[in-house]
Amino acid sequence: MGPDILEGLGMIMQPQHIILVLAGVILGTILGAIPGLSSTMGIALLLPITFTLSPVAAIAMLTAMYKGGLFGGSIAAILFNAPGTSAAAATALDGYQLTQQGKSGKAIRMALIGSSVGDMIGCIVLILIAGLIAKAALLFGPPEYVAIILFAFTMILGVSEKSLMKGFLALGMGILISTVGYDPVNGVPRFEFGSMEMSSGFTLIPVLIGLLAVPEAFRQIEEVFLNKMKKNKEEISSNVDLADSKITWKEVKGTRKILFRSAGIGTFIGTLPGLGPTIAAFMGYRSGAKISKDPNYGKGSIDGVAAPEAANSAVASANMIPLLSLGIPGDVEAALILGALTIQGITPGPQIFVNNGPIVYGIYAGMIMAIIMNFFFNWYFVKFVIKLKNISIKIMIPIILILCIAGTFGYNQNMFDVKVMFFFGILGYLLSKFGIPITALLIGFILTPIIESSFRQTLTITDNGLLIFFERPIALMFIVITVITIISYFIKSKKQNGQQAM
Repeated sequence: MGPDILEGLGMIMQPQHIILVLAGVILGTILGAIPGLSSTMGIALLLPITFTLSPVAAIAMLTAMYKGGLFGGSIAAILFNAPGTSAAAATALDGYQLTQQGKSGKAIRMALIGSSVGDMIGCIVLILIAGLIAKAALLFGPPEYVAIILFAFTMILGVSEKSLMKGFLALGMGILISTVGYDPVNGVPRFEFGSMEMSSGFTLIPVLIGLLAVPEAFRQIEEVFLNKMKKNKEEISSNVDLADSKITWKEVKGTRKILFRSAGIGTFIGTLPGLGPTIAAFMGYRSGAKISKDPNYGKGSIDGVAAPEAANSAVASANMIPLLSLGIPGDVEAALILGALTIQGITPGPQIFVNNGPIVYGIYAGMIMAIIMNFFFNWYFVKFVIKLKNISIKIMIPIILILCIAGTFGYNQNMFDVKVMFFFGILGYLLSKFGIPITALLIGFILTPIIESSFRQTLTITDNGLLIFFERPIALMFIVITVITIISYFIKSKKQNGQQAM
């Protein structure tokens, strides 16, 4: 083992490999920060190039791009409420409100700290107990996935505790919208209304950008026409410093419990193939709300930025656990990395540690290097990024809309996606007017295909029986927790209504 570690370190410490890792971080950050683009797209485009690189250099560069992209997505989420990636949608909940308070730099740096801490914890777990956690992940079958996603639904509802019924309504809308298109099992068309374009369903990018970025542009346009911009700027400038980019050690120290707890959630989610950083981010955000002492959580709190960032970034390292140990990719990015390993003639699985030990440890070292580079590059990059907020909103609105259109069209080269984006933009704008949480709708849309597929598989296994959910301990545990959580929400909601009535 010792010689393998030293050989792996020697592989990654070559100058050209260090440059490739830095390039991956920078490119990933830029792609992640542009709505509609993502590090996933960059990894896919660079995949053929990895054939000319050594295995360690290729995987280190791709993982660096993934890590940079996850953080980059939070930049646009915080500055413009336009998440560059779906995993950054939870970060926008508090991050954008901090920007409106003139604290964009503080929010971005807290996101960077949370991202780095979560990523490093996930990486340490990967290195120390990859085999053990991979074996635990084998215990999760379709029934367990159904139970854990039901639990995830209740965690998302907790974000809208003040109006639980509106949360249920939004979640139901997200579930309904996700069913548009062909049935994944028997191919029966659903809710396509005779349209060939709708028969394929709605893809995530136009829905994500439409629900989060476009409504904000509409709201800014509304303020401009109602002559509210001058008043809003005066109110902000009188209370906060628009150039506030400082974050103190005391503030960081105050988030340590949230950071470690969310990183643990992200690490756990990362070991389960198919869930990914988006679910981890929202679960981390909800978990942070329970232990945060900040009364502004949900209204503009650095705790609300730290929690989702630590969770979604922990996935970036933890999803390598099932990939390397079992040959099962945890998400799309891991699947692309699996492709890169295959190109190099390396087969992930239990034997990879025996047959390719130095390469595995070289990959580990490259991941740690990427985390460190991501932190230091973006820590100073923030100074330039926050200056974007000084640009007139009348200039930024068309730029944001153009980026939204370009990102949406570029994803699938399809004008129908642009129409979908504007449709969901109008829907998101109207929902925000009625106080219906867009977050619940979005997560319902994202998770429904996974839970539907898992539930169908469960029914096939049990010949349409449901007793399996009560016969398998892990599934039963999550179902019990879900029921208890829902009951607690209703009890709390009833108490709040009673207090308001008094």
